[in-house]
Amino acid sequence: MRLRVAYAKRRYKDRTYSTPLVVTSYRDAHGTPRNKTVASLAKLPAFVVDLVDRALRRGDSTVWEQYVPIDELKHLHSLVVGPVYVVFSLLKQLGLLALLQAQLSLKQAAAILAIIVERVIAAQPLSVMALQRNFAGEPLAHLLGLDKAPALKTWYAALAQLEERREAILQALYERHHTPGQLYLYDITSSYFEGNTCELGAFGYNRDGKKGKKQIVIGIICEERGCPIWVDVFPGNTADQTTVKQQLLTLRDKLGVAEFTFVGDRGMVTHARIEELEQAGWWESFRYITALTREEMMALVEDEEHPVQLELFDQENLVEVERDGTRYVLCHNPQRVERDRETRQRLLAATAAKLEGIRNNVVAGRWKSKDVIARRLYRWIHRWGMERFFAVSYGEGRFSYSRREEEIERYARLDGCYVIRSNAEHWKQTTEQLRDRYKDLKYVEQAFRTMKTTDIQTRPIRHFHEAQVRGHVLACFLAYRVIWELRRRWEPVLRRDPRTQRCEAGSLAEIWRHLSTVTLAKLSANGKTYLKLSEISPYVQKLLTLCQVPSLEALQLPSE
Repeated sequence: MRLRVAYAKRRYKDRTYSTPLVVTSYRDAHGTPRNKTVASLAKLPAFVVDLVDRALRRGDSTVWEQYVPIDELKHLHSLVVGPVYVVFSLLKQLGLLALLQAQLSLKQAAAILAIIVERVIAAQPLSVMALQRNFAGEPLAHLLGLDKAPALKTWYAALAQLEERREAILQALYERHHTPGQLYLYDITSSYFEGNTCELGAFGYNRDGKKGKKQIVIGIICEERGCPIWVDVFPGNTADQTTVKQQLLTLRDKLGVAEFTFVGDRGMVTHARIEELEQAGWWESFRYITALTREEMMALVEDEEHPVQLELFDQENLVEVERDGTRYVLCHNPQRVERDRETRQRLLAATAAKLEGIRNNVVAGRWKSKDVIARRLYRWIHRWGMERFFAVSYGEGRFSYSRREEEIERYARLDGCYVIRSNAEHWKQTTEQLRDRYKDLKYVEQAFRTMKTTDIQTRPIRHFHEAQVRGHVLACFLAYRVIWELRRRWEPVLRRDPRTQRCEAGSLAEIWRHLSTVTLAKLSANGKTYLKLSEISPYVQKLLTLCQVPSLEALQLPSE
């Protein structure tokens, strides 16, 4: 007996009513086709009727027996699957899911996937301990087919194991997704700790504004589109410039890049570092683009024989000069003018305060010796590079100073100015391209902002062992790789109108809220459980299509 769902229609007061029925067809004694009603589905919700209809079409002729009155249908619970399913699908497409499952055990891979997914979609990411407690009831467990969370020690071991497999994972990702290009961007940042036991933690130049906290240093390499391809973790007292050679070796030896241009921030690819690498023969095959530090720029301006001179800086146009094969591009950024002016005034005031302290001590007779006065003077006069702006006179029992206002006014012309330095050939990078390529370091800065604050929230770091700390940073880096890909695919709805500064999606956080409307309900009827997907709105379907996410229909199969 073949069953199907049919609809009996009747008209009453200009309205048509439709009643779903389970029917079977037969022929009567005269051979006339007839329908026989086996059951009425009138009291069931539309999605259950649809469930019965599709089951009968598949040939499950007993499904009609499973219907129950609406008051006996049980809704066990629902899972918000939209955001997790999108991230999970993207991890598959990037090959990260297969990489993690190949490099780690099944349970360790599940733990790392949970950490990555949480960092991508959660406004306030949970700790590892909280993730482990809640794992069994989360959508990711359902997608992975796991009904039990890995033990807590497995999660911490997974972070350590992830660090051991770091190079293999990053190399495989690079080989799978890199685009032909010869420009690589590099910068570093720091992230503070809660605790003092990790071997990596050390006091250093603090970028987080957290005094009294130990930190680590994180270095990221991006390709020219801004796609992150490599991450390294250094002790917290590591100087910027000491990491440069290691990254050059990474690009050449670990990623196999035969020829490239390395873009690094000022203070990183310093004059001393350039000379050191030049003596080692590095710049015979590779090129660099960087900027002079403020001190280096002012030193060149004061060198009358150097082509970089104060009078050449132009607020409207780029000016390029060259010396011994090194190109210098003189640039001006109007947005930095006020900040540079305030910095100069602050340092002038700080230096003047120290000089006034010396003068008061000399006048009071506490410091009389010329040598004592000289030691105190040179302890502070060179501290902030302000010595050129003060005229100082001292001797036995005397000390005086004054501001050189003409010199201060002259150097005020450098406010907002900076100098780009490069050895790239003219046919490879024009003057404008050198400036634009240096500005592309904004992509690495975006990575740091996303990882540390806006989305992923790498800090504060609460792990205590070096391998776990490194694994934590790598997991956050992989989460940023996913976010970068999501932003690229959702660019049509995230692109801001240049006139109104509005965009269709608003923000990534708003996209997650829309995707959260996609839920999977677990229903119970006659001893069996079923999974039913919620209706998907046209806007959510657009987001899924842009992200190339496969159909979610496969999620709503019978559970038991």
